[in-house]
Amino acid sequence: MEKIMQIEAKQEGIFVKRLNKFLGIVDIGSHEKIHIHDPGRLEKLLYEGNKVLIGKAENEKRKTKWDLVAAWYRNKWSFVNSMFHSKIAEHLIPKIFKAEKIEREKKYNESRLDFFINNEMWIEVKGCTLEENNIALFPDAPTARGRRHLAALINAMENGYKAAILFLVFVPSSCFIPNERIDKKFSHLFYEGISKGMEVYPALMEYDGKWVYYKKLLPLCKEI
Repeated sequence: MEKIMQIEAKQEGIFVKRLNKFLGIVDIGSHEKIHIHDPGRLEKLLYEGNKVLIGKAENEKRKTKWDLVAAWYRNKWSFVNSMFHSKIAEHLIPKIFKAEKIEREKKYNESRLDFFINNEMWIEVKGCTLEENNIALFPDAPTARGRRHLAALINAMENGYKAAILFLVFVPSSCFIPNERIDKKFSHLFYEGISKGMEVYPALMEYDGKWVYYKKLLPLCKEI
């Protein structure tokens, strides 16, 4: 297990309820509104009574003074703030790819993809926080944005580039598979991409309230 990035959440609380996709309430002695920077359903993580970690928002003028950082799951903290995914991936990419040149947030046609490395490979990053029967699943909600990114990666390969998708898996898992039950179109594009040469890297991560760690790459699950 290797330290990747320090993201310290100093305040623990109890989750009360989710008001909408991006707003929730946490009890830290008083009820406080928190910003949820993750578009997923997070139903196994954000439920009444579960422990969460939150951090102070850097912008003091913002309406919500707190950000959700992690939620308690299977006796570990599961990191749930997608604002940091790109930064975490930037630390991780040199360990997984032979990356001499890394460009962030680069536009390809009508899509903006997370990374372009070595002038030859496009990489998109996704965070995975859903697990069932020790299997990591993505997405946990239908994702039109995710489908667009996969389509862009497929198009890039058809035009001579390399392409990869990096999943940051923040729940204990032994293998990864796309969540066909939630988004069949995403799953179809995922396997189409693989058939055309797209590389898939499910990176098992861990968070202890202070540091994000990289543990290992997970295999793709066999048929289940």
